[in-house]
Amino acid sequence: MIVFTDDKDRLQRHFEKDPVLFSYHLGDLDDFYFPYCQWASIYGERPHIVECVLIYTGGPKPVVLAFGLTERFDELMADLVDLLPAEFYCHFQRSSLPALTSRYEADRFGAFVKMQLRNFKPINDLALASEIIRLTPEHTEELRALYQRAYPGNYFVPRMLETGKYLGLRRDGRLVATTGVHVDSAQYKVSVLGNIATDPDYRNKGYATRLTSLLVTELTGEGRMVCLNVKADNEAAVHCYQRIGFEVVHEYEEGYFTLLP
Repeated sequence: MIVFTDDKDRLQRHFEKDPVLFSYHLGDLDDFYFPYCQWASIYGERPHIVECVLIYTGGPKPVVLAFGLTERFDELMADLVDLLPAEFYCHFQRSSLPALTSRYEADRFGAFVKMQLRNFKPINDLALASEIIRLTPEHTEELRALYQRAYPGNYFVPRMLETGKYLGLRRDGRLVATTGVHVDSAQYKVSVLGNIATDPDYRNKGYATRLTSLLVTELTGEGRMVCLNVKADNEAAVHCYQRIGFEVVHEYEEGYFTLLP
């Protein structure tokens, strides 16, 4: 039986079984994100969570994070598909696809990997230091314009600028590169990097890599576990993250799902 829970302690204990797989889930327990979360869970014989799916509604479209650890996860997904939104983005393991496609049309984006920072190798560039700025809500429109040029399919939520964990680089009087987070929690000691982009006219100069290294230096100094997701076949990006010290830990898929007529 599915139970929608808001028991943070039990949720945290479940997600700490694999903190990289559940890095978003852990961060979303933070009060900054928690009001936008629904936690669909099934319990074992004792009152502990066996499996859980996160439905996050804090962005332009709902996002369903569907990662399981046991054979009971397929049971949870089979029951949950009747309760999901009419349209949503989804991060999922391949075994969940039959349940999802039983009710939804799938626009699959392909394979992605989850990477964790395990052996940090900072990349410093003092020559750029004077042009690096911390982005705030005042930079929202400028950042939107950069994403329109560089990363139109991004999942940028302006309120994330309130975290203070977005950096930008100005060259020639314009914002040309940025790095930030999808999730950041001081309480749960986790950050998931995201919305990393460079203006097409300024690529292949290592700007985003240097910004990301600077942000990671800050996050690790604050005791965060740092993770990120990236498309598995984006070899250039994977290599850049490996240069900084990230390693591939999990593979999964992403897609957009629309209710069948």
